[in-house]
Amino acid sequence: MRRPLPAECPPYYQKYINLVKSDNILRALDEQKILIQMLVSEITDDKEEYRYAPGKWTPKEIIGHIIDTERIFAYRALCFSRKDKTPLPAFDENIYVSNANFNKRTLYDLAHTFGVVRESNISLFKHFDEEALNQIGNANGMEVSVRAILFMIAGHCQHHVNFMKINYLFD
Repeated sequence: MRRPLPAECPPYYQKYINLVKSDNILRALDEQKILIQMLVSEITDDKEEYRYAPGKWTPKEIIGHIIDTERIFAYRALCFSRKDKTPLPAFDENIYVSNANFNKRTLYDLAHTFGVVRESNISLFKHFDEEALNQIGNANGMEVSVRAILFMIAGHCQHHVNFMKINYLFD
């Protein structure tokens, strides 16, 4: 699968797409299931609900945010791949996180949920043909291709993994 062109998504998302090193997006998505499991295994019990600064998310909330974002982006990809031209709304990630109670769950449960969601999405995405991948839809008032969404999902996850390694995995 070719990488999305810059015109296939809003400029803001290019930073996520650039984090995806492979052109084989299905493999990249699949490998992140293990990446999240490894990351979670490195977070000590005392850091599961740690905030590196007031008002910042905990590791549990970050994993939950990755899951929520993937679900929303996958829905967008599904709609657009099916040529549904209905404009889709934005979502406020802070409201989602503050109302999800992620800190009441275990990190391992969240990692498992991530794996289940990701596996379901890969099952959907692997059947998108070139026509489906080229479809353009409108989300949050901006045009985006299905292909770009798949790369955005992987890049968004990688962004947060990189962030957590810097801000949460230290002694």
